[in-house]
Amino acid sequence: MQKHTPQPWAPKWQRFLVAFFAAGFLFDIGHKLLDVRVELFWGIAGYNFAWVTAMFFLPFITGVVIGLIYGWGGKLVAHFPPLVILAFDYYMTMQHGVPEGARLIPLMWWGFFVILNMEFCAVGGVFGELLLKRFYGTWDMPGTSDYSSADSEPLPRDEGK
Repeated sequence: MQKHTPQPWAPKWQRFLVAFFAAGFLFDIGHKLLDVRVELFWGIAGYNFAWVTAMFFLPFITGVVIGLIYGWGGKLVAHFPPLVILAFDYYMTMQHGVPEGARLIPLMWWGFFVILNMEFCAVGGVFGELLLKRFYGTWDMPGTSDYSSADSEPLPRDEGK
């Protein structure tokens, strides 16, 4: 009896769009709720618990959401939402000015913070993939049926060698 592998719920490009926009929404709302703006320097007092949460925990949770929505390969997709959201925030701050009492951080420091967010988001994407693997098993994850074996019969031996 041949094993039935479930098909993914949508093509890869649709899963990418849904995962990207859901994660971008979660990431942006999380920053707004925590009242953290990565592109601004408010002094040493600005690096508080909310800032640490926005830098480490929020990207991890965002990556888990991406891994659960996208499936196999979510760890790669997880790099994009922090990059896009934080780049948009930096650009808008440059265009509209910096609030009173704050300074725009140098682009190199901002890049470091963005890469840090991207990597924690990717770690969350790996964790999301592992959650799917635990639920579906190794070859039955949505999006991986292309890589599963066609049947359980071994390949024939070469006769001429």
